[in-house]
Amino acid sequence: MVKVQLNYPIGTRGQPWLDTEKQQWRDSRTVHRSYLTDVVNPLHELASDSSSSFPKDFEIVQYGTLGVEGGEDLPLFAVLPRGVFDADDAPSSNAKPTVLVTGGTHGYETSGIMGALDFLSSGKANKYLPFLNVVVVPCVSPWAYERVERWVATAVDPNRSFCRKSSEDGEDPLRTEESNKLMAFLDGLGATSGNERNFNSVQWLCHVDLHETTDSDYLEFRPAKAARDGISEYDDHIPDGFYLVGDTVGNHLDWYKAILQAVGRVTHIAPVDEDNTLSGYPAAAPGLILTPKKELCLCAGGAVPDAKYVLTTEVYPDSDRTSAEDCVNAQVEAVCASFDYLIENEIKTK
Repeated sequence: MVKVQLNYPIGTRGQPWLDTEKQQWRDSRTVHRSYLTDVVNPLHELASDSSSSFPKDFEIVQYGTLGVEGGEDLPLFAVLPRGVFDADDAPSSNAKPTVLVTGGTHGYETSGIMGALDFLSSGKANKYLPFLNVVVVPCVSPWAYERVERWVATAVDPNRSFCRKSSEDGEDPLRTEESNKLMAFLDGLGATSGNERNFNSVQWLCHVDLHETTDSDYLEFRPAKAARDGISEYDDHIPDGFYLVGDTVGNHLDWYKAILQAVGRVTHIAPVDEDNTLSGYPAAAPGLILTPKKELCLCAGGAVPDAKYVLTTEVYPDSDRTSAEDCVNAQVEAVCASFDYLIENEIKTK
């Protein structure tokens, strides 16, 4: 990996940002696309499409609203299997394991959001309902989606904000509005009518969090992070292709390999660098690295901490060897291969 010397227009080199620099960064962000047009409207169109099985099988639930400084608030949506998590019928969700798909944890990562939507609109999600309760959150961070940003408005990486433990001094860990509202919603699924959590009502089996890495990472986001944290240099390497970020907890190598084999038929798998690493982590297998997800407060690992299987996908849409369409298809294939494996190895074997 090559270390690049920092040159960023906000802040003083070597000094971490204070609130003034964070506000300066936030004020300099501009809207480039519409979350309502690209994400919300397609969801509602699906819900009203009488020619598809989506309205019969799924329902769209607003789980919160994201406040936007100087702009209109943004609604937060999840897609649930219809009637399964009704508050007055919480035990119904216990009949099958529940799986979660999230996109847009980093709002700029388009293929994850479009992949989650395509998984729903293609009808592929429906085929898993006999075996799994499928929950989909297409866009976790809509403010960042509209501004094509990695961070949320507080200059915090949302994929480091799904913390489940308080810090040693008793204060709440650094979270974001996006992570707080999603965790509260997921924690509340299957609650009784008295709003008391029924901890036995939801069997979380799996969480697949869809991500991508673009050239913007080394052109903008890594320099911004180095500037924010008072660091004078940063890494510029981006793996060329699809890879998985698995969890150091658990032994699910066969699951990861099954997913990579399936995705390899859609797009190329990222090769390791000269140090046998991907993004600075040792490769555990071709196309696979492992990280301590809960310790890092990642979305996959923190959003539903009881899930046995968790992973993060990564794909590189700026590669000369792929296309935007291939990257979306790779995300969908990763989700399908994940669930296919679980049905064969976790459900049908019981």
